[in-house]
Amino acid sequence: MRGLEVCINADDLMHLGEDVRAARLGGAVRIELCGQMQHDGLTPSSEAMQIARDAFANVPGMLVMIRPRGGDFCYSPDELERMRESIYLAAEQGADGVVLGILNQQVEVDVASLKPLVELAKKLSLQVTFHRAFDAIANPKLALEQLIELGISRVLSAGTPWGSGQGALQGLSVLSALLEQAAGRIELVVGGGIHTTVLESLLPVLQNKAQAWSVHSYSALLDKGRVNQSWVADMVARCQAESRM
Repeated sequence: MRGLEVCINADDLMHLGEDVRAARLGGAVRIELCGQMQHDGLTPSSEAMQIARDAFANVPGMLVMIRPRGGDFCYSPDELERMRESIYLAAEQGADGVVLGILNQQVEVDVASLKPLVELAKKLSLQVTFHRAFDAIANPKLALEQLIELGISRVLSAGTPWGSGQGALQGLSVLSALLEQAAGRIELVVGGGIHTTVLESLLPVLQNKAQAWSVHSYSALLDKGRVNQSWVADMVARCQAESRM
């Protein structure tokens, strides 16, 4: 799929439905529902999930962040259990997928902890995206193969080190290499500082790849804190124009 995924801040319940509808009507193929964006996105509330599901209507692309706390991506047994419970909750509230990432103390994919959560999600008919914890991994080539083997649907990456402050434009060569390696076995979601000017540089390179990719944007689509439908539509149109080239 080549389209736009919109990250939605789920904390403002009064305006959440409005934001989700703006993303849907603007043509977004997916939303990523996150709470507490000041911590780079945590698990949203049950009420937020319900509001978002209603507002995204019948579009099969409501993804829910499953992240119990900010900070690193190494989780205790109690935190893993909370993630498990959140996956059940997301399914109950009509989510189509979940977004998560688990690393071990060596900053590698924690396959042993991740596998049962992925299996649970699949049992509940949820797709799984591995979030930008991927960009904290020292060996992304190995990590990508591990995620593919686990049956994960998508991986979100900027192609630049997590916490570096750099975005996808600076990581374009890495992203291109990841697409080549993935060879259509997993969808690459390109995120990190995505706005229209960045797209002008990213898309001509990405559209030459036959593999599955999409783009992920958050702050560039906000107008006074609210998702702007016209800006979403403009970014969607740019993605679609490039995909037809």
